[in-house]
Amino acid sequence: MKYRLLAGIIAGLLSTATFAEGETVGTTRLDYQLHDPAFQINDDTRLTVSMLFGESSPEAIAAYNSLWDRLRAGFAMDDPDSALVTKWENYYAARPEYLNRILDRGQRYLFYVSGEVEKRGMPMELALLPMIESAYNPKAESPARAAGMWQFIPDTGKRYGLERTWWYDGRRDVVAATQAALDYLEELHGMFGDWQLALASYNWGENAVARAIAKNQAAGLPTDFASLRMPDETRNYVPKLLAIRNIVQNPAAYGIALNDIPNRAYFATVSPDRHMDVKVAAELAETPVEELLRLNPGFIRPVIAHKDERLLVLPADKVDVFQKNLASYDKPLLNWQPYVTHPGENLDKLASSFGMSLAELKDVNDITARERVARGQTILVPKNADVNESEQQTLVALAANRAADPVDTGAQDKPQARRLPAVAMRDDSGNGVISYRVARGDTVFNIAKRYGVTVASIKSMNGLRSNHIQLGQTLKLASNGNGGAAGVKRISYTPPVAQKYVVKRGDTLNSIARSHNVDTADIKRWNPQQSFTPGVHLVIYQPNG
Repeated sequence: MKYRLLAGIIAGLLSTATFAEGETVGTTRLDYQLHDPAFQINDDTRLTVSMLFGESSPEAIAAYNSLWDRLRAGFAMDDPDSALVTKWENYYAARPEYLNRILDRGQRYLFYVSGEVEKRGMPMELALLPMIESAYNPKAESPARAAGMWQFIPDTGKRYGLERTWWYDGRRDVVAATQAALDYLEELHGMFGDWQLALASYNWGENAVARAIAKNQAAGLPTDFASLRMPDETRNYVPKLLAIRNIVQNPAAYGIALNDIPNRAYFATVSPDRHMDVKVAAELAETPVEELLRLNPGFIRPVIAHKDERLLVLPADKVDVFQKNLASYDKPLLNWQPYVTHPGENLDKLASSFGMSLAELKDVNDITARERVARGQTILVPKNADVNESEQQTLVALAANRAADPVDTGAQDKPQARRLPAVAMRDDSGNGVISYRVARGDTVFNIAKRYGVTVASIKSMNGLRSNHIQLGQTLKLASNGNGGAAGVKRISYTPPVAQKYVVKRGDTLNSIARSHNVDTADIKRWNPQQSFTPGVHLVIYQPNG
């Protein structure tokens, strides 16, 4: 169907051109071919259709080795170039350990999320939204009771089909919560027709945004994101996302090195079709319990309670292993059972009778520390009064999985300097030559200007055939005799500052370089992943003061 729609678009364009010449158009060969079952679609056409219709086809995925490159190709949101975006760019760039912490958590989930965003034809920036919401932690919980990677509050989660039962919390389920979040964001975009307003609504609530828009309309004011009055948290919400996007788009410009994430699936899903213990599921998948729970943080009891819509998430290379082992498994899948307590029954004795410690019994069943006797409630206990060491380790892992984590904002991370200080040194031989270490953002042009020498002399003294220099490279410079190097051992200076520039229609690499008094090679060096087409954001270093 999609190929025929594409054919219709192309045929329509062709027929429009033909009609303009006053000719009669019949059935085109293109239309015939795409209705012909024997017609073969080539890889380029398949990739084009994938991009047009949001389908994560194998061809589209294979086009990128790195997941970062795939994300960059899908970035589509406008950058308001606001002071708040710059503020958060500096915040994240000064905390590389925090970014690495987020990425270490998110690497399990980012391929899946980006694929789901891509399928829906949504801006790929949305795949980064869990970095802002939860630091990509599906166990994160806010003081407002928002939980999971996408931070759903209970009511909104319920509205979008996320179950919360004694056994399971769908807000923590990576797959279910991602589908619910993207459904919600699609609905919000349909309401407001603008992704920044949709994101503001995701954070603040659609009714609040609608009221703010109505208030501005009544006052004859603009109704875009920047023009609305909103809480500080929401005001900073979109700039945070765009700051992360800009860093991912061009990490070198911010002094950041992103660890590579391969563009391949980390996990896949299966439907077990029956109840089973968490420990048994891990054994069948030949996967440590801890890793199984990282992929399935929504399962919060020792038993995975099956429902048709609930999926078990497994490492991608363990799905076949799991299904093969399950088919031949001849032991009980369940080693836990419900037990109806008697009011007043001593919990310590009850735990002992099932081979458990009191702490284990209480933790599995959410019984408070103060309770000493049962209330007649139904609890979960082992079928056999023999909780061995392996089962105890599983209970420890389950307890850790159930425990909510506070949202990691990076506030505890100490900011780090984004650049090494650049220093010029006097040559001890006293021959009027100084040594200079190249800092981030330096060009032969700004170095020459700073030290009162010519570009030609720098190239001549250092045997440079072009204007290209490298970070950390040591250059020899001729002292100008009155400005700086003469008579001192060290000269410190303020490194150049990064400025953002949006490529405009009609710009060329040469015209951009000339207007900023820099070299084209340096622009390429500062923006290694970038093309130079209209709308692209470049980083250009300029002298500070």
